[in-house]
Amino acid sequence: MTMTPRERLLTTMRGKLADRVPLVLEHFHCASPTDFSDPGQREIAGRIYDKIHHALGVPTGLNRYLVTDPRHMTEVSREEQGGMLHVTSEIQTPRGALTAIVEYNELTDTQWTIRYPVQSREDIEAIRACSWEVPAEAAPPDLTDPPAWFAERGITWLMVNSPMVCVAGMMPREMFLQLCVTDLPLLRDLTAICMERSLAVMDVVLAAENVDYVWMGGCEWVTPPMAGPNVYAELVQPFETPVIERAHAAGAVAHVHCHSNIRSTLELVIERGADFIEPCEPPPDGDITFAEAKAIAAGRITLGGNVEARVLECDGVDSAEAACRAAFEGGKERMVFQTTAGPYCEMTPRMVTNYHRLIDVWAQLSAIP
Repeated sequence: MTMTPRERLLTTMRGKLADRVPLVLEHFHCASPTDFSDPGQREIAGRIYDKIHHALGVPTGLNRYLVTDPRHMTEVSREEQGGMLHVTSEIQTPRGALTAIVEYNELTDTQWTIRYPVQSREDIEAIRACSWEVPAEAAPPDLTDPPAWFAERGITWLMVNSPMVCVAGMMPREMFLQLCVTDLPLLRDLTAICMERSLAVMDVVLAAENVDYVWMGGCEWVTPPMAGPNVYAELVQPFETPVIERAHAAGAVAHVHCHSNIRSTLELVIERGADFIEPCEPPPDGDITFAEAKAIAAGRITLGGNVEARVLECDGVDSAEAACRAAFEGGKERMVFQTTAGPYCEMTPRMVTNYHRLIDVWAQLSAIP
């Protein structure tokens, strides 16, 4: 029986056999191919529209600034600078205002924090002193009148952060790494705050038990060698586990997003009960081939990967096809075939050709007997 994209993805996430390996193309999941202004993206999205899922997002009010209550956060200004949009915000704390500046690049669909609200130990105590309640916008998804595409392609999708990221994300990287060495107990305490706040939001959002999918990103920030193994053990394992357990209690699958090197932590992800980890990047971008990851996982978790965006953007079609075929090595069970990232520029003719070849390989190899 031919499955819908929704059925195919959720079946695979739950460790059962689907009709095909699910296809995930980053930045191509859409309500309609006409959503894209780039002709290349429209062309690729049009070809795979009925083959991939699309997420129906769930509002949460969560953020990476100690999961601060949005009532304390105010946008101050928006300015165009060098083709980028700079958004300045203030967090009003009992000890004064903290300023954050985020730069948005519309072309690459990326954002970068260029001033973090926390710059000192005093700022940590200031943001920590803010009162907190579950944000008013947090609510279960309303499926009384879903979009027309939802029945076959729709996944109700809750995005949360690894609690550790909501600590690291409020301060410069150098400050966070220094605290990992000088005051790891402080970071544990702050991570616990972020976990409890995230779980409180999840209690509200998951109350109706109609969320299919919980996506959690951020452990890559301290996956070795980004930080020492002790930091991962202290700040990731004990705090992501309850988030995964809460997702499962509501019937949702739990997804861990982690770029770069995962060889040393894959067993830990399995141990904390995740259903899915991606993108399982091969060398030189990561440290494990997809076949090696499949052998280590041994069917205990679904793996996503692992065609590098770099290959699709820069290499020739033969190289792109080889990378796509390599992803299928080691078996098709509990596998999602996907790109590691989406196009970060207008698609060139080379990229369009490579994406078409990727889809050809998926069509040829993805069927599961």
